[in-house]
Amino acid sequence: MKFIIHTWLTTLACLISLHAAPEASKPNIIFILTDDQGYGDLSCYGSEDIATPNIDRLCSEGMKFESFYVHNRCSPTRAAFMTGSHAGRTGIDNVVYRWEGNGLNPDEITVAELLKDSGYTTGMVGKWHLGSWEAFNPVNHGFDSFYGFFHQDDQTKGLFQNLEMIEKISNQTDGIYSPKLRQAGIDFIQQVTEENREQGTEKPFFLYYASPLPHTKWVPLPDFVGSSAQGTYGDVVQEIDWQVGGLLDTLDELGIAEDTLVIYTSDNGPQLNVEGHGSSGPLRDGKWSNFEGGIRVPCLMRWPGKIPAGSVNREIAAIIDMLPTFCALSDAEVPTDRVIDGKNILPYLLGKTVDPPIRETFVVPGSTIRHGDWKLLVKNVKPGGNGAKGKQGRTAAAAGTLFHLKDDPGETTDVSAQYPEKVKQLKQLMRDYMKGYEANLRPIGWAEGFSEERAEEAKHAMKAKK
Repeated sequence: MKFIIHTWLTTLACLISLHAAPEASKPNIIFILTDDQGYGDLSCYGSEDIATPNIDRLCSEGMKFESFYVHNRCSPTRAAFMTGSHAGRTGIDNVVYRWEGNGLNPDEITVAELLKDSGYTTGMVGKWHLGSWEAFNPVNHGFDSFYGFFHQDDQTKGLFQNLEMIEKISNQTDGIYSPKLRQAGIDFIQQVTEENREQGTEKPFFLYYASPLPHTKWVPLPDFVGSSAQGTYGDVVQEIDWQVGGLLDTLDELGIAEDTLVIYTSDNGPQLNVEGHGSSGPLRDGKWSNFEGGIRVPCLMRWPGKIPAGSVNREIAAIIDMLPTFCALSDAEVPTDRVIDGKNILPYLLGKTVDPPIRETFVVPGSTIRHGDWKLLVKNVKPGGNGAKGKQGRTAAAAGTLFHLKDDPGETTDVSAQYPEKVKQLKQLMRDYMKGYEANLRPIGWAEGFSEERAEEAKHAMKAKK
């Protein structure tokens, strides 16, 4: 069973009074993360069948990133965002399931904790997917408040503290929940802003808005049924655009748009093994694959007066870069007691030219490596999804395959035979990287009474049921 959960440990008014006002230079931050949305699913990224005027505002009024990387599935990308580290480094290199009893380790230092310590009011709305037990509750990882979804069953029911069960649901992506999530985001922004004005403070906020859309099953809000030229999937993306519009309109109404950095991106590419799926645009394949369509996603950033309007960034950037970038914005210190894979890309946001680029290489540990415009497959890469369903025309590529992404973003032509020295260079870069990576791994978190052995037993039990 799945439940929508409304968690407020105390009122926001009480939370806001706990900290002194920060310097006005610290911006509010809204980070919007969608679920399984492809590179080609927005008007500003080339879609002709889906209208996204609100999201397009972020593009025309801010910066469009063309090489923004995540992991190829839900939980790993969310762990990477929270920690600034490759997901495998945190032990979360696969999807976190409720029956396994694991999640984001309480010893991890999250972006929410760093911002909270730097004077921010922190709130989350939407899909967590980093553990469904009390130890992994977002309010135990730096968030003052959480309104969203946990996965629950008879094992986990009743183990959460300070939770109000609003209603039982069968599908968290059902459009009937969009108004509730949208309003929760609006309420958070309004309450923090109003409290600041009442107290004469300038306390910034961090809102992590994780929409569960457009993950299957696609059940759009009735107002959006038939609204797009791309069927039900497009209807749901336009519903996301409406959610984003509510947040942007609230910033305008409160007069704080210029004080707020808004970031919009997706957790991985589209799920292609279902009829009516989304689009990876010019990129190859989608979710679950380490081809570009699985790990390169749309990303837009707007901060009026700071980020040049209508600008485009073609350099490599990644979701792991958010933590050090947010630290630079908030005067927080990047943790030094562990390896942080992310880099501070604030210079890009401010329109500065950086030579050499801040990030010349993006690695999917042990699988693929991009260095500049070159990409090498270190392991065989398969199309995303299980079984043969939806894989017609989608093929695998063997280890040792080399692509030149600037000339061939669709990864159609292996050029390894023409550039053997480049293959050799990238293989060595991966070997060097993996030595440091494997020497600095951190464990996944376990709920009380669970272990790796018990999780394996749970996996086998679930497969037997299917």
